[in-house]
Amino acid sequence: MDKRLQCDHDAIQFARHQRATANECSQDVWQMLRNRRCRNQKFRREFPIPPYTVDFCCVALKLIVEVDGEHHQTDEGRQHDQRRDQYLTEQGYQVVRIPGYEVLRNAAAVRRQIEQAIDERIEQRPPSSPALLPRDESEHHSPSSRGRREPE
Repeated sequence: MDKRLQCDHDAIQFARHQRATANECSQDVWQMLRNRRCRNQKFRREFPIPPYTVDFCCVALKLIVEVDGEHHQTDEGRQHDQRRDQYLTEQGYQVVRIPGYEVLRNAAAVRRQIEQAIDERIEQRPPSSPALLPRDESEHHSPSSRGRREPE
C-alpha cells in the first residue's frame, strides 16, 4: 500500500477511535459546535491534520478548538502542545485551548470564548473577490470601434 494512503488510513482510524472514546468535556463542546450551532460555522470532530489529529476544526476559518484534559497540565504535555500549536500556526490555523474543567464549570463562558475566536477569525479573513460584473457596452468600446465617430 502507498505510504501516504497508509498514513491517511491510520489517521482516519485514530480519529474514529477518538470520537468513540471522547470524554464528557469533549462531548459537551461537540454539542455546542455540531450542526453549525455556533455562529453557523461547520466544525469537524477529531479532524486529522497530519501528523496531528485535532479535537475540533472549522476548516473554512482554519480555527481549531482543543479541550485539554489532565495530561495537558504536565510539563511533557505542555511541551507537546507548544510544538503542536507552533506547527498548526505555521499551517495557518489558530488554536483555541480550553481546559476541560472549565467546560464543566462554566459552559457559557466556554461558548463565548469560542464565539469570540470565530468572530475574530471572520474579521481577519480577507474579503472575497467581488463577482465579475458584465461590462457596460457604453463605457467599454471594442478596439475596432476606437477612433470612429458615431453617425449623427
